[in-house]
Amino acid sequence: MVQRKTFQAYRNCDIAIATEQMKDGKWAVVATVRHSTGTAQLNIDLPVQDQRFDSEADAETHGVRMAREWIEQNMPKVA
Repeated sequence: MVQRKTFQAYRNCDIAIATEQMKDGKWAVVATVRHSTGTAQLNIDLPVQDQRFDSEADAETHGVRMAREWIEQNMPKVA
């Protein structure tokens, strides 16, 4: 079953995380950065990784970290 959560980030972005337990018991994660303005929302899906984790919490932590790094490198700093 897929679990979805949204985390508030910064620079007008939120992080949407989806985790799923695979058949072998390991967990997978995908992350989406949601950039909002006053009139629009842009969803940026980050590349899907084949890395697997021992727990849902580990997968979630990795997804949030990956998204925060993407925001740091790609979104303009807010004045």
